[in-house]
Amino acid sequence: MLVAAGELFAARGFAPVTMRAIGDSAGLDNSSLYRHFASKSELAREVLRRAMAELADEMVPSAAQMAPTLEGLVEFGTRAALHLWDHPNTARLILHWTISAKDSATGFDVSLPIDAVGAPSGDFYRGIVGLFDATRKAGEAREVAWPEAFVAIVGAVALRPATYRSLLASQEPQRSAAAARNAWEQEVRILLRGMLTP
Repeated sequence: MLVAAGELFAARGFAPVTMRAIGDSAGLDNSSLYRHFASKSELAREVLRRAMAELADEMVPSAAQMAPTLEGLVEFGTRAALHLWDHPNTARLILHWTISAKDSATGFDVSLPIDAVGAPSGDFYRGIVGLFDATRKAGEAREVAWPEAFVAIVGAVALRPATYRSLLASQEPQRSAAAARNAWEQEVRILLRGMLTP
């Protein structure tokens, strides 16, 4: 059920996907879905929580181990970008979440403060902000306005994995997946150094 919902939300966004479509994709009827989730919002929140938990499980421990240097911060950001490259549905879900978290017309709501305590999204956010603050205090990174800079960086590193892989497949079929991933890694390092160098 959650896999089917995640694939549909990632492909189409939240608003167009109905509980019936999720049930059909999962081979379940609507009553089965509603026994587990009271609403599409609740189901979407669980899909997002699981996607962010995977990202946080990989990234939060490394944030605590990174040196508070520009290169440590760039390495952390690059690892997060590569996680999204390797999990493009997570990248797409994050983008859909940021642009359509709440719809007053339909009552759909998956909004969640990015720094929510006890939520994987909050754990990830606090991990990177803690690393950034330590790096900034060490004079290794420039002053930037949070959370605006965080949103800009996440948007930049999530957009490409969410869209570029399928574009490459159609426009540059001869380019190998490994070459595309390597090029993306180099682009992220350049982008982050450019944004964060003092």
